[in-house]
Amino acid sequence: MILVTDRAEACALANEFTAALARQQELALRREEIVTRLHEEVERLRRGETQTALDLVRHSLIRLHDRILRQAEQVNGPLEAEQVRELLTALADEAADAVAGTGVEREVPEPGERFDRERHRPVGRVRAAAPEEDLTVAQVVAAGFVQGDRVVRKAEVVVARWDAEAG
Repeated sequence: MILVTDRAEACALANEFTAALARQQELALRREEIVTRLHEEVERLRRGETQTALDLVRHSLIRLHDRILRQAEQVNGPLEAEQVRELLTALADEAADAVAGTGVEREVPEPGERFDRERHRPVGRVRAAAPEEDLTVAQVVAAGFVQGDRVVRKAEVVVARWDAEAG
């Protein structure tokens, strides 16, 4: 009789183990379904965010396009250099506004400002007139662009350098 009880207990334990294993498999399948659904949701959100960002840029570029065409229609003869400069500056401002719509701002260093390797890219060098002008911005060649503290593009600058021997 002891053998039957041991056998019955072994069968009961095996049945419990099989049931527990089946529950674990069912939970694993549910987790996998949840992970798959969450992954699909994240991908759908990413696509939506990308499209929203692209729409901002698209609309800004369309406005820039329209402005260029309106300006072109107003030209009725040769332009003076100052008129061309004003027109191109206005178009550059419009482009910077388009970029600003994406959260990136134009940053133009001031001449005399200290040269900062993190924010400025040297594209030329001129002689400083005085020792205190050493390593300062002498001229801005191209604006930089920043997004908060992140530098998207360094400003291109000509750097003043003091040469003590040249006096």
